[in-house]
Amino acid sequence: MSSRGIFIGQIIDDLDAISNQVRRRCELGQTDLNSLLENFFRDILNLTLNTNLVNLNARRSNAPGLDLGDKTSPRKIAYQITSRADAAKVTDTLTKITNEQVSLYEEFFILVIGERRKNYRIAPNLAASRKGFSETNVLGISDLCRRIMDTNLETIRAIQQKLQLERTEIRIELEPEINGTFETNITDLVEGRPNVTRSDASLLVASDAGRGVFGSADEAAAALNGFIDRLEPLPRLSRALLGWMIDESEHRYGFNDYHVVNADLVQRKYPDTQYLLVDTRLLEAWGFLSYDDDEDGKSARFSFSFPGTDHDWFAEAFMNFVKEQNLSASTLFSTMNFSAFGPLPVVSASVTTRAKKAGRVKSTGRSKAQKR
Repeated sequence: MSSRGIFIGQIIDDLDAISNQVRRRCELGQTDLNSLLENFFRDILNLTLNTNLVNLNARRSNAPGLDLGDKTSPRKIAYQITSRADAAKVTDTLTKITNEQVSLYEEFFILVIGERRKNYRIAPNLAASRKGFSETNVLGISDLCRRIMDTNLETIRAIQQKLQLERTEIRIELEPEINGTFETNITDLVEGRPNVTRSDASLLVASDAGRGVFGSADEAAAALNGFIDRLEPLPRLSRALLGWMIDESEHRYGFNDYHVVNADLVQRKYPDTQYLLVDTRLLEAWGFLSYDDDEDGKSARFSFSFPGTDHDWFAEAFMNFVKEQNLSASTLFSTMNFSAFGPLPVVSASVTTRAKKAGRVKSTGRSKAQKR
């Protein structure tokens, strides 16, 4: 799927989730929409329509009939943002529009946070007095999504980023209050720890990559578990990005014999520059990545470290094993399933204890060449 298709899918899902929350509030009799929603849809409409809508309630609380207006752009439009899709709400909105507002704007619209009705009966004289308002001027979320789909990729991406930044705050604000309480707990919003499948590392030790590197399978398992323990607290997408970068890396031979990935390649391939910056910064802070730039006009590069293990050659053995076995490091780190390195350990508790003692100490577990 193209980047455009991915972004549009995310936009549709997020707007649909907002609509469902508004619908649930309405079912409980909570039909009011606060300024957060008005400002959010103001920004979405401005991006979509290339307009300069402002919140009319910012200067006057509950401006009659209208919430948003643009009287500076060539297309002078105004919007009512509502949770209600019934005909009575449409009539009430049009009735409350003042003569002053009729003189300021050329078009009036109603945006329903949900789905509009199929048909609306609007009194002809009322419609005519409101610049020819018709039922096509009543829009639902599906109509908004279709308009977004007609815009360019830059606009679609900006809207997707807007939703990513604000969807959690909107979710909290829209949560209905029932008997003075709210359903959502902070743990519902925070990503939990993954389920980890550990390994006795026997396949790693028996492989070409691990042969002669470890004194025993227990030693390899302790090193592997130390790395897993350090990797586990990271967000899933950060772990997946680290794995993907390892999958894209190349082996540099010579005195500095280690794996690197071209930083320009990463930036060009990763779809969201803002999140790339956050994730790489986090991975650097936790000791998984190093950013190297010779400042010679050529591409910089990322190199990898394996914190949590004190084994000098674990990094090299791990990287070579992943390449030899044609594994996806991105999948390994995303699922945290390391059974490809060997069966479950017989006594996992003791192995984990030793790994925790061995890990989180001084060494980052760099490759042999990096230790020289």
